[in-house]
Amino acid sequence: MARMNGAARKAARTDAAPQTGRIVQVQGQKNADGPRFSIELVTPQGATELLQRKRPSAGDNLTAINAYAEAMREGRWILNGMPVILSRGGVLLDGVQRLRACVKAGVPFLTVMAQNIPDDVLHTIDQQRRRSFAGVLEARGIPHAHALQSALVKLIRYDDGKMLRGAGTASWSRMDRVLRANPDLEQAVKMSLESEATTLSEAVRTPLLFMGFRVDKAATRRFLDAVAWPEKYTPMEPGARIRDLIDLTRGDPATRLKPVTLFALSIKALNATMAGEQPRSFTWIDKTANPTKGEEFPRLESYRGLDDPGLPGETEETAQQLRAAVDRLSKEENVFPLTIETITPEMAEAYLTHNTRNRKIVAAHVDAIARDIRAGNWMMNAQPICFSRSGRLLNGQHRLSAVLLAGEAIEVPVMRGLPEEAYATYDIHAKKGPQLGAAFESFGDKPLIAAAAVLLWKRELKPPGTRNAKPTPAEVMRIVEQHPRLLEMRTFGRKMIEFGRGSVLAYAAYCIERDDPELGRIFLERFETGADLPRGHLILELRKRMQILRRERTSQDEQLRELLSAWKRFQDKPDLERL
Repeated sequence: MARMNGAARKAARTDAAPQTGRIVQVQGQKNADGPRFSIELVTPQGATELLQRKRPSAGDNLTAINAYAEAMREGRWILNGMPVILSRGGVLLDGVQRLRACVKAGVPFLTVMAQNIPDDVLHTIDQQRRRSFAGVLEARGIPHAHALQSALVKLIRYDDGKMLRGAGTASWSRMDRVLRANPDLEQAVKMSLESEATTLSEAVRTPLLFMGFRVDKAATRRFLDAVAWPEKYTPMEPGARIRDLIDLTRGDPATRLKPVTLFALSIKALNATMAGEQPRSFTWIDKTANPTKGEEFPRLESYRGLDDPGLPGETEETAQQLRAAVDRLSKEENVFPLTIETITPEMAEAYLTHNTRNRKIVAAHVDAIARDIRAGNWMMNAQPICFSRSGRLLNGQHRLSAVLLAGEAIEVPVMRGLPEEAYATYDIHAKKGPQLGAAFESFGDKPLIAAAAVLLWKRELKPPGTRNAKPTPAEVMRIVEQHPRLLEMRTFGRKMIEFGRGSVLAYAAYCIERDDPELGRIFLERFETGADLPRGHLILELRKRMQILRRERTSQDEQLRELLSAWKRFQDKPDLERL
């Protein structure tokens, strides 16, 4: 790795983001105009100043902000190599949610800062596939990870009193903290999966078993046994009554019990089992669905909830620890652990040998990146391939696999020496909406246009033999640039939103007009207004059918098929009948 001389380091400090704390180390670059990387301590004041540089369309993701702020307050924020990115013009391209969280938490955080990055890489930022917390647990070697995550989510919602409010998933930081504080949950998951009470869905059985075992193990075992073997008990046994209710309702999708309802009824039945009572029936009505007759979600008697150590109260102590980390780094040999490398297929193959205990590789994602590489669309966007201190590959397996598939080299940052714990942090970074690049920064309806471009790609440009594939951001941008009329058809899609998804209507209108500009204009005008058409006209029938499909929330393909089929029939009619 290259070192910087004193003058270069001074220049780098001069150009650094303001009030973010001292730059610790800076990697040498190939030329003065190239990307610059540093490790910095971002203070709340510095975060506020950086946020003034954000893109106009960069919005806030409150879920991500709250999750990040919680991790920062806990002192669990990890330097994972993912940078806050500033463009050559000083525009904040990436990092808004992390900076908002810093301000919210009121504590500094340590991060990589990438500066002097080309503005036109915006659409390539954050193309990673999503991990789940279960994937992190699997990487740690914890068995039954998905069942464990599901139980954690439900138990946290139960403790928070949010079973009826459609609450989102708890932050990864909180789930990790709670899991460590409740080691008996792993055993409860194992017992639940081995239970013979399989008629009671696992999503209900596992949290119920965990809660019940903390209150009354014998009664919980009796309840589950009665669900599994109702013939061994009297007909009024609470577990047997729940089994009857499941058997009566599961044959019809209209009457089948929703998991939240079954969980509520099972809690009531377990309460009855522990009390030695045998009610004739168990009922529960969701209060959010019926405010008049509904009730709050039932509580399991004597269950005190999960052990949760909560957040540390002394944020200044956390700040001091971070400053100490900066001081340690500044005293070490002045070599930055990030390099910009040209990764050949041979290097990619060697790096992938260190890819242990990672998530499964998604072939469609590898194919997409490889297409960009072959087409010359690959852009170095400051997001690094990351290795742990032990040499394990933490992040970047899809990009490396794509280099192998494409058979061509790419230029990419590589960061080494990260803590093993960084693996769990990459995909709590907020997923962005569609990015169409700096040229479309002030343009409205980006999600609609991006979705319409995806439809065009899937129907007209998708490589043969590919399954479950999506276009890359570069391919979406090229479609928008090469099909300007598709961009203009967004207005039609917005106006006709009651008849279908805006993206479907925009793309369909584009296809119809492209097939026959004059006749297509007539068809679209009549479809839009429905005016002066005789009863039973195919366009009036189309309007009715599209409204039904919209209410039923049918797929894009179904809506598009209906619309284009009507257009084909309209084209085939004799002129007098057609016009």
